[in-house]
Amino acid sequence: MEETVTVEVSAEQEKKLPQGLSPLDLLFGAINGAIFGILLPIVLKNLGIDIGFSGIAFVLFFTSLAIIGILVGYLLSRIAMFFFQLSKFGVVGASNTAIDFGILNFFILLTGATTGWLFIAFKAISFTVAVVNSYLWNKFWSFKKEDVKNVEKEFFQFLAISVIGVLLNVSVASGINNILGPLGTITPARWANIAAAVATITVLTWNFVGYKFIVFKK
Repeated sequence: MEETVTVEVSAEQEKKLPQGLSPLDLLFGAINGAIFGILLPIVLKNLGIDIGFSGIAFVLFFTSLAIIGILVGYLLSRIAMFFFQLSKFGVVGASNTAIDFGILNFFILLTGATTGWLFIAFKAISFTVAVVNSYLWNKFWSFKKEDVKNVEKEFFQFLAISVIGVLLNVSVASGINNILGPLGTITPARWANIAAAVATITVLTWNFVGYKFIVFKK
């Protein structure tokens, strides 16, 4: 006589199971990859590298790379569930970085200003836009907290963490760019991007921990 064994999964255990991969995950990954590919040429142009029509190849390459990253993250989630969420956060982080650097370099190209208060204003604007982009993608995709319960509290937490992130990002970038200044033969435009890169790396951990364990905690 055959017996059927039924395994009941508690709600808590169900949350820990690997999330399913949907076509939307691949689409959203592709969109973020495309954003990176579209804005990267602006950064390169400000660094004196004009890629011309090859920018189309950049868009296709990074779009494909983002999709691959999502697929790899999902496959790794079978081993450690953390990886799928991390792959989404990483792809969103890449588009955020592109938005941050793209807007910053656009303003530098437009005005020629690479230091002083104008640089601080440019960096604050670029990072703020990137933060808004981060909130929307991370809330509804990376961390999938789609409910509207306690939205006021969530928004306040997001705003507080984001403001600290903005201050930290701008402070680090401005300190390296305006106080330390270009080292050796590094051009001002390249040094401005180095300063922005260090600031981005510094704030990355802060953003992930804050968003995951405070703002979008389930």
